[in-house]
Amino acid sequence: MKKTMKAAFVVAVAAVIGYGVYENQQADTMSDMMLANVEALASGEGSAMCPNGCLSDGNGCLCHYWFPTYREAGNN
Repeated sequence: MKKTMKAAFVVAVAAVIGYGVYENQQADTMSDMMLANVEALASGEGSAMCPNGCLSDGNGCLCHYWFPTYREAGNN
C-alpha cells in the first residue's frame, strides 16, 4: 500500500510538472518579449556613434562597443 501511494504521488508530480512545461511552450509571452528586445536593439542603429553599423572583415569598428575584426559600413 505504501509503495502504491509513493508511486501515485510521483506520477501526480510528474504530470503537474509536464503540464506546466507544456503550457509554457504554448505561451507567446517569450516570443513577444524577444521581439520587443530585438526592436529595442534595432532602434539604436543609426546613432551618432554608429551611423552605418558594422560589417565583417575589417580592422575595427566602434559601434557602442569596439569590434576589432569589423569595419564600419559605408567606409570601404
